[in-house]
Amino acid sequence: MLNNNKKLVVYLDPSTLNFMYMTYSERRHYPVMAKLFNLLKQGFSENLMVTPLSMEHIAPYIEENKIDRQFLGMMAEIGQVQFLQRFTVKMLQMIRVVNNYFGQVYKKDVWKDAFGSDPGERFVQGFSKYQSITALNTIKALEREKKLSQVFDFIDMYKKGLSADDMAADYYRYLWDKFPDVMRPYLPMDGDPDDHKEQFFAYEDIKDIPEFHLISHTLYPLFESYGIEDIEYGLKDDVIIAAENVASYMPYCNFYVTYGDIAELFMMTGLNDVYSVRLYDNNESSLYQLISHMTLALEEKRAEKSKISEKSMFQKKRPGSYFS
Repeated sequence: MLNNNKKLVVYLDPSTLNFMYMTYSERRHYPVMAKLFNLLKQGFSENLMVTPLSMEHIAPYIEENKIDRQFLGMMAEIGQVQFLQRFTVKMLQMIRVVNNYFGQVYKKDVWKDAFGSDPGERFVQGFSKYQSITALNTIKALEREKKLSQVFDFIDMYKKGLSADDMAADYYRYLWDKFPDVMRPYLPMDGDPDDHKEQFFAYEDIKDIPEFHLISHTLYPLFESYGIEDIEYGLKDDVIIAAENVASYMPYCNFYVTYGDIAELFMMTGLNDVYSVRLYDNNESSLYQLISHMTLALEEKRAEKSKISEKSMFQKKRPGSYFS
């Protein structure tokens, strides 16, 4: 897990969130969703769990340029964190690796690569402080995501018979060339910036940057499974977007719910284990398993919290004391 914060981070895919919303708004009733919601709400109220929102989560609840207030009310009860846009996560991960490669000092916390605010903070209910959660901002963000998606680059490479790893340098070169002013402050002060750029793109391990590592090892098997025609004709757009979300967001979560085909792929390959994330598909039996695992994890968090609070003053280090 890339974001080693004090809370459990639970990602629910848009489909799961929609069924939860149906139950919350009393339009339909799904017992598993009621149970999941209550557990998420309990974990949030105890300051032990958050359920982040992405722009894909918000889009289905926009009507007449307004976001459904009941949906935001539901989210206010279970989470107070936003994921950054996928493109931003991709860019910030590359910047962090560029700094590391050139031995530069990079003081930003890892959570800043993925979240709009620190998941470890204590939050109160309500999303009013997030100006970005508006219908207009959501629509613009999703248009930007679509415009900057590099899925078709993977399709072209696949059709040429080249491996996904072969495109790693070009994948990030696209970002660097599109936003050179963003990259420049993170390069060494001495030498030619173009030389630094070419040196970095000769670095073989850029294929292991988490976002690329995950998207490349997810899309190629999906192309094989579905057939490239279904992908190109847009018949699997929901799954492709889910694959892009997994690549950007999964490493920052403890629990992650996604499409069945992607969950099955990861469970067979162990990709989620690389990032220490529990992965689930969005069917009922899997969600009950999620609830069971979340319950155990919350109990462990409570035990940790209780153990810390029970320490006496003599067990705590104090400045200037023998215990320092």
